Amino acid sequence: MVAMVELLKELCEETKLKIRLLDNNNNIIFDNLPLTESNITRKLSIANKTFKIILEQDNIKLIAMIEYLLNKLIVRENIIEELIEGRKQWDALEEKIIVNSSKLLLIEVNNKNDAIEIVMDTYDNNEVYVGEIYDRIILIGELEDEEDHAISLKETIDEVLGLNAKISIAKFDKTFEGFIKAYNGAVQALKIGNKFKMKPEIYSIKEMYLEKAIYNLSKNYSQELMVEYKDVFKGFNHELIQTLEEVLKCDLSLTKAAKNLFIHRNTLMYRIEKIKKETGFDIRNFKEATFLYILYMNSKNNIWK
Repeated sequence: MVAMVELLKELCEETKLKIRLLDNNNNIIFDNLPLTESNITRKLSIANKTFKIILEQDNIKLIAMIEYLLNKLIVRENIIEELIEGRKQWDALEEKIIVNSSKLLLIEVNNKNDAIEIVMDTYDNNEVYVGEIYDRIILIGELEDEEDHAISLKETIDEVLGLNAKISIAKFDKTFEGFIKAYNGAVQALKIGNKFKMKPEIYSIKEMYLEKAIYNLSKNYSQELMVEYKDVFKGFNHELIQTLEEVLKCDLSLTKAAKNLFIHRNTLMYRIEKIKKETGFDIRNFKEATFLYILYMNSKNNIWK
């Protein structure tokens, strides 16, 4: 808030503009406006918070510019970065949305500037915080179903901007330690998802325990597996890869896998036998399926070039 006041002070000094800015509870944030009958009041949305601005009738056209400048300032402040780097204290945060929330979404997309505008427009209210954190977008709120929010945001960004958004989800216990753990988990989920090209591109580190273990394999053991089993997927086509992924995703439930693949159970059994013939592993067996999955994820970047 201090930075906002400084910006308004500088703006008013340079332009001789007279304004009064109040928060949603009518607390005065900045005021150099004399009392006149020609004053008008309008609402502003700044970082998803509602403010009131009062200024002279003749300056009504400047409201959009002031709102734009204040939002740009908030983005530049990078509150979350300052929090993570220890330059802001959790207990002293004025953004109560952050400390009163328990869920976060971390969004990774090539064109961050255009994407953050879409996210801000989607959550034009006081219940969700939207900001930047390094090269990603962060959304913090008490979201009822965070996965639905992630799916909706990804679809919107992908369709409107023609980009490929990747989103990780995390929960925390409304403490600073919990928030840091959730944020680090969300970052790691994106890294793991990117490395293994996991679909769909909405991740939760709590559901990636096996992938996390594979991701953290020692370089020596990872290379050993690559060498020893370098030809294990040589005879695989897209159909077998899809079958392997779906059976493992369905926790070895063949009925569910066949349904998701839109194939008859007999067709699925034929493919499983083919996988066994190609690899020597029967994915109906838990241990063999798990080890084959480790081999698959470890070498996934080298399967389809």
